[in-house]
Amino acid sequence: MFRHLARVILACAALAALFAASAANATQGVTDDTILIGAYGPITGAAAFIGLGGRDGMNLAVKEINETGGINGRKLKVLFEDDAFSPARALAAVKKLVDEDKVFMIFSVAGSNSTVGTIDFVKERQIVMYVSIASAPQVTHPFNKYLFRGGTNEAARYGEVYSEFVTQFLQAGKIAILSGRDEYAKNEADALTRLLKAWWDTTPLTRQEFNIGDKDFTPQLLEIKKAEPEVLAISANPAEGTIIVRQARELGLTAALFGGGTMLDRGFPVNAKFAAEGFTAMLNVPHYFGSTEPDMVKWEAAWRAAYPNMPAGRPNNFDLLGYTDMYAVAEGLKRAGKELDTDKFIAALETLKDYRVSSIASPRTFTAKYHIGNFLLQPMVVLNGHWLPLRWAPQHPSDILKEYE
Repeated sequence: MFRHLARVILACAALAALFAASAANATQGVTDDTILIGAYGPITGAAAFIGLGGRDGMNLAVKEINETGGINGRKLKVLFEDDAFSPARALAAVKKLVDEDKVFMIFSVAGSNSTVGTIDFVKERQIVMYVSIASAPQVTHPFNKYLFRGGTNEAARYGEVYSEFVTQFLQAGKIAILSGRDEYAKNEADALTRLLKAWWDTTPLTRQEFNIGDKDFTPQLLEIKKAEPEVLAISANPAEGTIIVRQARELGLTAALFGGGTMLDRGFPVNAKFAAEGFTAMLNVPHYFGSTEPDMVKWEAAWRAAYPNMPAGRPNNFDLLGYTDMYAVAEGLKRAGKELDTDKFIAALETLKDYRVSSIASPRTFTAKYHIGNFLLQPMVVLNGHWLPLRWAPQHPSDILKEYE
C-alpha cells in the first residue's frame, strides 16, 4: 500500500514539474494557434488621421496574412487601444495590453507625441515595440534591443534631407521655420535647424512656433515676413498647415513654401486651393496615391474593397505605413520559427535586409547594431491641385549610422 502511495506521489510530483516547466517556457501572447499583438494610436482627437490610417492599413495586412495561412500555423490577432494623441493615455493603453491582455508584442501606429510616453515601460518589461509612424529620436537613441522603427524616418534623417533640399535644390540661403510645439513638429524643426548649420553653415533667420488647434498664425507669419526669407519651412499637421499656407499667401509672403512629411496629405491641395501651388514636401514611401505602378494599383483596389465607405482623403500615407510594417513584423515572426519567443523574434527581425512586401514599401533593414528601418525620402510638389514627384535625390551621405559603428 505504502509503495503504491509512494508511486502515486512521485507520479504527481513529476506531472506537477512537467506542468511547471511548461508554464515557465510558455511565451506570453503565443498559443498553439494564435499570436496576440497589442496596437495603439490616436483614433480620436487632433491626430486621429494618423491612428485611423495606421490601424486600417495594419488590419488589412493582418486579414491578408491570416487568409493565406497565418504565420507558422498560427493566426495573428490584434487588440487595439486609442491613445487620443496623449502620452499618458498611450502609456495606460500599453500597460493594459501588456499586463491585462498579455500580448506578445506592441505595434505602434501612434505619433511621436504619444509614443514617447510608452518607451520606458516597454524597455522595463522587455517586450518588443515596433514603431511604424513616430519619428521621435527616443525610439532608437540610445539603442535598445526591444525597440524598432519601421517605415517612418528618424527625425535626424528629416533634418538631413530637408536641409539639403532647401539649400541645394531650392537654392535658398535665407530660411525661416514655423513649427508646432508638439513632439513630432518640434523634433523635425530642431533637426532641420541643427543640420542647416552643421552641413550647410546656415542659420535660420527666425523660428516661430504654434500650438496644435491654433487657427490664426498671423503674428508668427508677420514676423517671418519681416525677415524676408527665400524659403519658409513648415512643420505641422495638415489642419494647421493648410491654414498657415493660406494665411501666408494672404499676407503677401512670397517665399517658397516647404513642409514636413505629415503635410503630404491628399486633402491639402484641395483645402489650401491656389495657395498650395508649388508647395513641396517629402514622401517616405516609393509611390503616391493614384500611381499607375501595378503594385500600387493593386493595393489601392484591395484597400477600397476592404473599406468601401471611407471619407475623401483615404487611404493616406499612414494606411501604407501600417500595412507595410505589419508585413515586416510578419516576416520577422515567420523567420523566428515555430518555437517563438521574444529573443528569437528580435534576432529574426535583425536579419531583415531591404525587405519589402512589394514595391509599395520602402526597404526595411535591421541589424544587431541598429533598428532604423528606412532612410528613403523623396520630394513631391503640388501642381495644378495634385501631388507630383520631383526628380531629385539627396547626395550628401547620412551621418545617422556613425554612432552605431
